[in-house]
Amino acid sequence: MEWWQVQELLITVAIVVGVLVPVFGLTWRLLARPGGDRERLAREASARLRDERMDHVERQLEELESQLRRLVEATEFDRRLKSGEPGEGNG
Repeated sequence: MEWWQVQELLITVAIVVGVLVPVFGLTWRLLARPGGDRERLAREASARLRDERMDHVERQLEELESQLRRLVEATEFDRRLKSGEPGEGNG
């Protein structure tokens, strides 16, 4: 292979690489970006749903704790009535 053929080959490769790499990069970015946005939106929606579920569970737990406190107070009051002990206000 002659030196001028090698030179022409190198110039051709440089031009092809110089044009195709940016075109490929832009194409990849444009094609991959919508998928990335969809994934991000799906993750955000999943996180939002998980947070809503956690808030619901926390409200249920607070309600159960409140009901349990009232039940303990009622049981204690009932026990005092049956035993004849004076209540808190009867000192």
